[in-house]
Amino acid sequence: MGRKYYCDYCDKRIQNDYSIIKQHNIGLPHLRAKAEYFDQFKSMEEVLAEVKYKPPCRSLKDGSDCLFGVLCRYRHFTSEQICQMEHLVNRTKEPSQKRSERLRKYLRNVKVRSDLFVKKRFDKTEVEKLPASMSLFENSMT
Repeated sequence: MGRKYYCDYCDKRIQNDYSIIKQHNIGLPHLRAKAEYFDQFKSMEEVLAEVKYKPPCRSLKDGSDCLFGVLCRYRHFTSEQICQMEHLVNRTKEPSQKRSERLRKYLRNVKVRSDLFVKKRFDKTEVEKLPASMSLFENSMT
């Protein structure tokens, strides 16, 4: 008896045969488990962008569970929840704008300082570039 194939998404072992694995991968339980797995890594902005313009799911209006779960083409959030998510997304963007402004000012200062350094270091005549011991020797030869 050979080794079995383990599906990470479904947490299930199946026979290690190409046709059986292919059948498993196109099945609804596997697709749902895979969608739920990747859904946990979505950011709030991505979820809001997906859900914002979808019509509400009819099964949730009745108070029952949706049979499709993550694969449902309708939204499973109320209007109040969507407003709260928008508020959270907008609130998290504000500090990043302040931070980027501080970073821009800092980088501008770094550019000014580096330009001054380069100007002092490399905009000298040949005699000024020499070390002190060599510059005395250069002056005595002329």
